[in-house]
Amino acid sequence: MFDLDEQAKIFGITAVENLFFTEYLPDASGDQVKVYLWGLYQSQRGAKDYTLKQMSRDLGLEEAQVEAALRYWERRRLVERVSDKPLSYVYHSLCQHVLTGQDGIAGDLAFILFNDAVYAQFDGRRKLRPNDIALAYEWVQDLGLPQEVVLMLLNHCADTRGSNFSFKSAQALAVAMREDGVMTPEEAENYLSHSKRTHQGARAVLGQFNLRRLPTEPELALYRKWTLEWGFDESSIIAACQETVSANHPSFSYLDRILDRLRRQGGTSAREVRGKLEEDNRDAEHLKQVLDILGVGSQHTFTVLPAYRALREDYSHEMILLAARSVQSRRGAFEDLEPKLMSWKSLNLMDESQVREHLTQLKAFQPAMFAVFELSGQEGRPGEQDLMHYRAWREAGHSDEVIREAASQARSSKRKLSYIGKVLETWKKEGITTPQAARDKAPWASSQGGKKVSAQLYRQRENTEEDYASDIDWLEIARKESGQ
Repeated sequence: MFDLDEQAKIFGITAVENLFFTEYLPDASGDQVKVYLWGLYQSQRGAKDYTLKQMSRDLGLEEAQVEAALRYWERRRLVERVSDKPLSYVYHSLCQHVLTGQDGIAGDLAFILFNDAVYAQFDGRRKLRPNDIALAYEWVQDLGLPQEVVLMLLNHCADTRGSNFSFKSAQALAVAMREDGVMTPEEAENYLSHSKRTHQGARAVLGQFNLRRLPTEPELALYRKWTLEWGFDESSIIAACQETVSANHPSFSYLDRILDRLRRQGGTSAREVRGKLEEDNRDAEHLKQVLDILGVGSQHTFTVLPAYRALREDYSHEMILLAARSVQSRRGAFEDLEPKLMSWKSLNLMDESQVREHLTQLKAFQPAMFAVFELSGQEGRPGEQDLMHYRAWREAGHSDEVIREAASQARSSKRKLSYIGKVLETWKKEGITTPQAARDKAPWASSQGGKKVSAQLYRQRENTEEDYASDIDWLEIARKESGQ
């Protein structure tokens, strides 16, 4: 029959009893206070059709958070749920509770017993807030954990994290226990015993990092994975921590990558881990030598390490070093090492002494190949493959003079050495063995005495010993290493 107009509802006053501020508010969380006051406001304006979804949206909270807060006030007997479909609550008078003796948590016998058990377990070791006990009781009601299991969980947290641990942080463990089906005191004892070892192990890892704090839940989850899924024990994990000393900021994530690599290599005992780490360090040092020669740095050593080990299955470290010097002279990369090594293998060069002898023999053709580069306009300096071309030309019977003539005719070609090879092959078929005969055969030779183009008139520069000495490359290194 009577109702307030909308303006009165908006600009009116919501009455909150002082007892709420003195007896209830100090122990409640911010979200719980927010939900209580907003619900009180809606009840006093007669919002019977107001829904949980609307309340969640208006307060900026998840529906689960709103429901949890309302359950808290239910246990405190300030709010009573009178219907589930539709969801409906009634707000009670605080003064009535005081007069009837139903204030606080009275009336909920199960909660009273749980409350007493928690207080008895801590025995004055910390100040317990009603909000903490209400949260722990939700693990009984909402998660379905037996009261004995929750009490064991709380005792475990006090033992591993200190008596002033956060009940909110302990909730993650409660959820994990529920997901793992821990429903009896015996199961809880086994689960929490391992959890205690996990805490101790994780704290030992933090000690290796010189960090004096408790492990976080993500760190504990990683430790559980290392021990339960990957099979590492505490001593092997601590041994692996030594590998993090070079890191600027050692962390569980960094250690996780190390353990993952060790796991893939096989072996999880402390002895096997130490052996693998020693092997890794030795191989990493050898690989660093290779990468330094290539000029690519060693910041990604462990990324390239598997590829280096694959090469080591067929070639010695010294052979790989020689290959690195060879490809580096042509600005090659790590990926060029295997083709180079395979090319030596195809020549039956099976060890480093044979390769050094091969490179030393090729060095004899270096001055002549410098002349070819200059005459043809080829950029850079001769590498191993270039010198092998020259040796092949000489073995085919071409003189140095004829080769230089072919080089002078290759200045306009893009693939100069390939062009020179084809020209020499053609001349051999045609029986051309002198530079003059080659010039006479050139396509630009005229019937009026064979006028030469500028390329033919190019004056060959005589390279001095100083010129060659300034361009000494890996061949010179090979010669010295072989004691020649």
